Amino acid sequence: MSQPGTVALTVEHDGSAQAIAFSPDSTRFASGGSGSVLRVRSVGTGVPLDAPSQGAVSSIAFSPDGAALAVADFESLFVRSSSTGAVIWQGPLEPGNSVNTVRFSPDGKVVATTDALVAVLDGATGASVRRMTVDTPLISGIDLSRDGARIALAIDERHGGDHRFAGSARVLELATGTELGRLTPDNAVLAVAFSPDASQVLCCAADDTTRMFEAVGGAQLWQTEDAGDNPDSPRFTAPSCLAFDPKGRWTVVGGSDGFARVREAESGVENGRAPTLAVDAPAPEIGAVTHVAFGPNGKVAASASTDNLVRLFNPDGKEHYTVTTDEVLAMEFSPDGRWLGIGCFGHALVIDNGELGRG
Repeated sequence: MSQPGTVALTVEHDGSAQAIAFSPDSTRFASGGSGSVLRVRSVGTGVPLDAPSQGAVSSIAFSPDGAALAVADFESLFVRSSSTGAVIWQGPLEPGNSVNTVRFSPDGKVVATTDALVAVLDGATGASVRRMTVDTPLISGIDLSRDGARIALAIDERHGGDHRFAGSARVLELATGTELGRLTPDNAVLAVAFSPDASQVLCCAADDTTRMFEAVGGAQLWQTEDAGDNPDSPRFTAPSCLAFDPKGRWTVVGGSDGFARVREAESGVENGRAPTLAVDAPAPEIGAVTHVAFGPNGKVAASASTDNLVRLFNPDGKEHYTVTTDEVLAMEFSPDGRWLGIGCFGHALVIDNGELGRG
């Protein structure tokens, strides 16, 4: 077995690799982005697969049985055979609007979003099951519950502009389109994540807060202190990415202050952070954290930052490895935790976690 932190696979692209996905059995890795080719590679030995792309792949997902790939590619959604690349079906969600995210539910339905629409589609045929238009969009982030029954939405009503008083975190029931809960922080919501049982939602907002709320009803359970617009405040973290531990004990939140903070899911109390600094250490030159993820065993988390470092660490912040990369555009663990996938400009990487990610 390779040393943890070893790059096990490099996939070259003629553009950015901003979308990645692992197959359910963790043996295959798909990547795509601004280039003209979607690539599927075996992590180990296997026949490579290349499929044409329109050059704007923003999201990829394997079906629950691994036989199909859903690909959000510019204004179209493609479902392809993951073994041959053949198109099973394709079509736009809304003509003239880009498809931003795509997920498979456990029963094989496809859930896809644009800036203003959540669509549920039959995975085999592409037939529309349900369409839900979001009032005063934009949808800046989503999470699908494990059972595929609920979707959480991060809403930024003035994407790219003034974020004040301009957003919410919402939970919708996919079977009916009913809104189950909503939390409205002071400013736009940037990211959301469900707890394992989908009873709670973690979100971070442009008002410098991270908040936990109940999925049904929207009651807030806790929030971090708000440092406002003062970047010199020791409380200023500017959270922008987050993840829930699959075991339900921890959350991890990354911010522009350069730290990935692990917090207790129940209380919001910080348990550790990466990088870990000595008490008397000078303030380091560290880049903003842009991506975070928890391994499926809940024992390790990963972060990527604009200083071009990927870190794997424990919930107390103890680091296992750092890997120097180009700017990271996408990051996710394989389902078995053995691998960490990274999308960058010009290539995608699969990093070996060894036994750290398993168990």
